[in-house]
Amino acid sequence: MLRLACWLALLGSVAAGLADTAPQASDGPQLWARAGQDVTLECRARALPEPDPRHLHVYWHLLRGPAGGSVVHSYYAGADRLADQAEAFRGRTQLLLQGIRQGVVALSLAGVRPSDSGTYRCFLLEGRDADSMDLILRVAAPYEPPQLAMLSRAGGQVALECRSAGGYPEPEITWHDGDGTRLSQAEPAEPQRSSQGTLEVRSVLWLTPRPGGSVCCSLSHPPLQQNMSVCETLTALESRLRALEQRVPGWPTALVTLVLVTLVCMVLISWGLPRIPAEGFHIGW
Repeated sequence: MLRLACWLALLGSVAAGLADTAPQASDGPQLWARAGQDVTLECRARALPEPDPRHLHVYWHLLRGPAGGSVVHSYYAGADRLADQAEAFRGRTQLLLQGIRQGVVALSLAGVRPSDSGTYRCFLLEGRDADSMDLILRVAAPYEPPQLAMLSRAGGQVALECRSAGGYPEPEITWHDGDGTRLSQAEPAEPQRSSQGTLEVRSVLWLTPRPGGSVCCSLSHPPLQQNMSVCETLTALESRLRALEQRVPGWPTALVTLVLVTLVCMVLISWGLPRIPAEGFHIGW
């Protein structure tokens, strides 16, 4: 552990010294991958003429802004060192050294997720020589077909919602009427992120309905070339809203009944319990 701490301290000091010369995150090569695929990130050791795996130290990190990052994979003394590996990467990484003589140190990452997206920095250290490189991984996940619903009616207008989930990154949602005219009164909502990094997106449109009118919602997701649309008549949307409203009023009555039954049961149970004198009780031996 002491040796590892010393090497990490040295790593930090050398990395600080390379801060002015290392590639910026925005300048690194970019790689797009579909969620679930296995990807290989290649790091080229330009400053190490003939790296030797026996003496080479390799560190891969996923940068997380100024606050720090996650340890993706570490290798030194001829073996993987994964004690500090972030939980999200356990069992998913493999260091590939087949191209080491050509100065290429690659990292294989299995089953990529949207949460894996970001800037990866590889840091190579051999003796007094060091090098680093940034690579940007973008993981895209497909969205489910969008769904339309009417939320409410107020003041001669209706609120419509278009919703989709399961994808990444954030798509573009647009509205138009049945004639193809673009509708611009939409209010985008903040996407909700799942534990796997996928998004649930929604857009709300306030509209003055026209008799027999229809409305369409389109979702565009360029990374996976997804273009999906759903169209509904306002009459059908309003019918579904009315059916929902007719079912909802039964819930308050059921809830009140449940509360009353619970209270009655509590009273009956309390009557059946033995009474404890006000002055307490005493256990004798």
